[in-house]
Amino acid sequence: MKALLVDYDGTLAIVDEKEFAKTYFEYLRNFVEQNFSVTISMKDILECVEHITLFADGRTNNYERFLNCFKSRYDVFLDWKTVFDRFYGSEAFDRLKELIRPNTSLISYLKACRSGGKKVVLATNPVFPKKAIVKRMNWIGLNESDFDLVTHMENSHFCKPDPRYFLQICSIIGVEPADCVMIGNDDLFDKACEKVSIKFVLVGEFHLGGDWDDSNAAE
Repeated sequence: MKALLVDYDGTLAIVDEKEFAKTYFEYLRNFVEQNFSVTISMKDILECVEHITLFADGRTNNYERFLNCFKSRYDVFLDWKTVFDRFYGSEAFDRLKELIRPNTSLISYLKACRSGGKKVVLATNPVFPKKAIVKRMNWIGLNESDFDLVTHMENSHFCKPDPRYFLQICSIIGVEPADCVMIGNDDLFDKACEKVSIKFVLVGEFHLGGDWDDSNAAE
């Protein structure tokens, strides 16, 4: 293994994803109503995330395509990027930290891999902009400097489970897919890495002692 790719939700971060999503949309909707007097729909957000996932052209980044989709659904004159940026910088977004705990054993392994010369990627599905991803890293005691690459909406042109998402990572870090290992918790989104010859490890298997890698990977 030359590079370790690690998912965030349910992998590096221990979280009830359904509860997190419900609370996230509630806080976001309330924030936009209170600060911009506009009522937004969770349905619109989810459908625009689905849109950028299914109709990626490889030319426009995820955030641009999401914003174009989202603004087309509202007959208001708002700079939606500013709206979302303000939310991700708000106390309302910070309160979501209460729903998350760090997976300390996996975080220790990640740091050991990087200290041992392996490249390490935060391969979280890039459906949040960088500002939000950086905060979410901070919530579990990590920073950009802990990774060789962090995927987010601005630097990604594809989303999981599109295999091109994983190929773009490999291209950026300069490592062949066969030399990468992806640790995640989702058989659809994360395991899609196998379509491009990246080895997939279910996070639960890591907790069982790492039998998936006889070399212990961090050495």
